[in-house]
Amino acid sequence: MKKTIAHKHFSIFLAVMFFFTMMFSGIAHVDVMAAEAEEKEVFDTAPHTKADGSKFRLAYIDYDEYMPASRQLYYILSGLEELGWIKKGSIPFDISEINEKNMSSEEMYMALLDADLGPYIEFSPNGFYFLAYSDEAKVAETLKKGAGTDIDMVLTFGTSAGIFVKELELSIPMLDFLATDPIASGIIDSAENGSGNPNVWAHVEPSSVFRQLKYYDSLQHFHKMGVIIYGDETISGFSDIKKASEELDFELIKYNISEQPRETNEELDSYYKLVETKIKKMADEGIDSFFLTVDLINDLKKIEPLLKPLYDKKIPVYLMDDSEAVRNGALMLISANDPVNVGRFIADAAAKILNGAQAGSLPCVYISAPGIYVNYKVAKRIGYPLKFRFLTICDEIYS
Repeated sequence: MKKTIAHKHFSIFLAVMFFFTMMFSGIAHVDVMAAEAEEKEVFDTAPHTKADGSKFRLAYIDYDEYMPASRQLYYILSGLEELGWIKKGSIPFDISEINEKNMSSEEMYMALLDADLGPYIEFSPNGFYFLAYSDEAKVAETLKKGAGTDIDMVLTFGTSAGIFVKELELSIPMLDFLATDPIASGIIDSAENGSGNPNVWAHVEPSSVFRQLKYYDSLQHFHKMGVIIYGDETISGFSDIKKASEELDFELIKYNISEQPRETNEELDSYYKLVETKIKKMADEGIDSFFLTVDLINDLKKIEPLLKPLYDKKIPVYLMDDSEAVRNGALMLISANDPVNVGRFIADAAAKILNGAQAGSLPCVYISAPGIYVNYKVAKRIGYPLKFRFLTICDEIYS
C-alpha cells in the first residue's frame, strides 16, 4: 500500500505553515513574509552573467555521503531551474534516479561538471570536497585561492561543512543548508538580525527536532525514550531532545558514540558492530521509544537488521531525518523539512545574492510544512496503533 500526496505548490505554503505552527503551543510563529518585507533593499532573482559575460561558478562542500544531502541539492538545482538560472531540462539526473541509484552528492557534482547548464552558472572543477575524506588544510588552501576567480559562491551541507567554510572567512558568499542548529553551532549569529558575517547565510528551521518529538508524543506518549548520538551532539539536535524530555515529561536514556573512521569496508564493519552492540544494550534499558538521529545509520540496508532488537520488544523507532529510512525499516518520520520548497527558498536566496544582495542580510528562517511517512509493516509487527484519520494525512505509507 502506498499513497503519495501531490506536489505542494509554493503558492499555498504560507497557509500550511500557519496551520502547522499553530498545532504546537509554545512555539513562536515566524512570519516569513514579514521578514522578507523588512529587507532594506528588494533584490531581483532574474538570471544574468557576470559583468564580463562569463558564468558564475559554484562549489559544494559536504562532510560525507548522506542521501538527504543529495536530495536537497537536487531541489536547490530545480529551484534555480525554475528561476531561469539553469537551462530547462539540462539537469543531468532527476530525483527518481537519485533515489534508485543512491547517488551521492559527489556523483551528482561530477555529472554537473559535464553538463551544459546554460549561460549563467556552472560548477568549478576544483569545487567539490567531502571533508571526512580530504586533507582539510589543502581544501582550505584551494578555496581561499579560488575565491573570486575560480569560485563565486560556495554551497555547504550541514553543520561541519558550514563551520569549516565560515571559519575560512572567504571573500565570496556561502550558503549553508540543513544544519541542525546553525545558530547554536556558530555558523550564524542570528536568524532575524543578520548572520553576523556579510558573506554567510544559513537556512534555519526553528526547533525542528523539538517540534518532531512533540508530534510523536501526541500520537503515543512515551515515558522513557532512548537515543544514541554519533559525534557532535549539536548535529543531532540534542539540546532540543533534552528540552522536549523536560517539557513533555519523559525520561531520556542517552548513549554516545565518538566519531569513528568509516571510509573502508573494514572500518564500516567495525563501526556497525559497535552500533549493533549499543542498540542491543539500549533495547534492554526498559525504553518505550527510540529516536534515530542523523548519521548513526547511513547504510539504508542495515536499518532493519540493526533495529530488530528494538522491534522484538515492541519499541517504536521514530526518525529524525530521511524518508527513505522509513521505507527501509524505521517506523515513522514526521519531517520538519519540506525539501522541494526548502530548495526553492535556498535557490531564491542564491539568486538574490548573485544579483547583489548581501548574504548576511537576507532572511534565513523557513518553516516547512510537515511531511508524514509511515512503515505500515513495522507498525503491524510491533502493534503500534495507527488511526485511520492519521493515515489519511500521511504523505507515504510503506508496506
